[in-house]
Amino acid sequence: MPMKPMESKVCRMMLTSRMVLGEEHQKKACEGELEKYMDHCPAWLQPRDDTTNNWMDLDCKMTETIALVRAIGAKYFLIPDDPAMVERSEQVEKVLFSIMNSMVYLINKICFAPNNPEKQFDPVYAKSRFSKKFVSFAKKLDPLLEGPFIMGDTLPIHADYLLYACLCDLKDFLPEPFEKNEYPKINNFMDKFYNYRSPIRRWFQSEESKKGEFIRPSKPHIMTLLPR
Repeated sequence: MPMKPMESKVCRMMLTSRMVLGEEHQKKACEGELEKYMDHCPAWLQPRDDTTNNWMDLDCKMTETIALVRAIGAKYFLIPDDPAMVERSEQVEKVLFSIMNSMVYLINKICFAPNNPEKQFDPVYAKSRFSKKFVSFAKKLDPLLEGPFIMGDTLPIHADYLLYACLCDLKDFLPEPFEKNEYPKINNFMDKFYNYRSPIRRWFQSEESKKGEFIRPSKPHIMTLLPR
């Protein structure tokens, strides 16, 4: 069962940036077309049949979030018109899909065994394994950031919201590369997005923006038996 749009912190952030304010108005905005957000799932994420879901997307959160961000983008004119920028935003989605699923798989499958209660989660080991993957991720992301946003020094598009949300969750799990400013373009993107001169400021000024993860927590959260 896909998550409901209002369950997504990314959704609530995007709606706030579109001046859809307050829980009541946001719930109303999530009715109708946004309830069918999986219709916007890109072809590269769609399973070939009922038995071929992406095995790395353990909780389906990235598949659902990408589809939801696209649905909101379509409704509120956040998807670019330029085919080259559409292609670039899809490249960003694919890079994020890979790194976020690497994180959740490593945390919940490699470094933790929910079917083995004696094996406890080791965050130090998990971070050491993940840090190498983050280096590869950052190198792939760097050329996709025109600067400061995906399309350059212009309005953020739908994929910028997805990117910011993923980077926040990644930073929560592995803060060192961000704190050391090892990848200036990534840090610059996060700073510019956070301080952008739009209604998005309303979101970052709210208490809700400071609570919990955007997509996934930086600790084990899948407590059922995982696929081998």
